[in-house]
Amino acid sequence: MKSVKSIAIKASMLAAMTVLASAAQAATWVDVGPASGFVIDGSTVTYSPSPALQVKYYDDNLVPQSPSDIQGYINGVFGTSLGTAVSYCESATSGCTAGTTAGLSGGVNSYTSAAAYDYLAIHFGQGELVFHWAAPVAAGTTFTIEGLPKGLSNYRAFISAVPEPGTYAMLLAGLGLLGFMARRRQGK
Repeated sequence: MKSVKSIAIKASMLAAMTVLASAAQAATWVDVGPASGFVIDGSTVTYSPSPALQVKYYDDNLVPQSPSDIQGYINGVFGTSLGTAVSYCESATSGCTAGTTAGLSGGVNSYTSAAAYDYLAIHFGQGELVFHWAAPVAAGTTFTIEGLPKGLSNYRAFISAVPEPGTYAMLLAGLGLLGFMARRRQGK
């Protein structure tokens, strides 16, 4: 028979988890892609090059907006391990490192990175869009986006870390060791 004290502790833990979960869901990441022509806040957003493998939208501000902080958010959402930003622009019209932006022209924002990338985060108004392509977008390719519900603030481009050959060797050695141990236990 369970004691009243243990039931009370479990009930209070469940209540605390419920409160924390509801607070954490105030702003969320939503899959909106991968195809161009998705809708955000009543606006149809199109982009090129399309389609990306994944497109995710965060319906609130991510702060701070430094490239390293955005890298951390992307690593958490996509479960990846990105290297540092290969290119970024601090605003929709200037402040670029290893890239250029043409700003807003005819309702279209454009960004060109001097380095290849496969993750691109763009911040606008009260939201963040993150694009992930299966293969890196080539250096010099212009990314365009149209129909954002609010003005674009900045760009952050990243490339996935490629595991070193030694990492694969360690993985294979570990799997071989596990197989050897399983085989030995099976024989007993």
